[in-house]
Amino acid sequence: MSACEADCKTVCSFWAPVEADPKCYGEIVLQRLFETRPDVQKLFPKFVDLSKEQLQNNPGVQAHGEIVVRKLTEILKANGKRKEIIKDLAESHAKQHKIPLVNFQIISEVIVTVATEKLDGFGPDAQTALKNVLKQFQIDLGACYDELGFKP
Repeated sequence: MSACEADCKTVCSFWAPVEADPKCYGEIVLQRLFETRPDVQKLFPKFVDLSKEQLQNNPGVQAHGEIVVRKLTEILKANGKRKEIIKDLAESHAKQHKIPLVNFQIISEVIVTVATEKLDGFGPDAQTALKNVLKQFQIDLGACYDELGFKP
């Protein structure tokens, strides 16, 4: 088992509540992202001009957050097929959405914060494992961005 697979396994041991309610956790992640980094909101055309109040309980935020959490869960459970998933994400986020790589670092930090706050027992070892998984994700995504020639 690779180090990344071991880290994924550690994170998955705490991930059941997130996997069971991706809409809720995804909404929390996006709300926190927009709250702590309002500049990132401009990267989401549907949400760019919405106030904090309009973002709360917003079906679009919930749906997009659910997609984020489901994709992360898929990556956590992918084992050897992780790079295929990441390649598809790179294609859409580089070509269609034009999302700079730094924004994945920003949302990764938010994901770790939310997991730490919301998941029982998600202590330092689990936090480190999630940070490692998300860092490897960013490295792999960056390599895909390079292959695509995407330099925002």
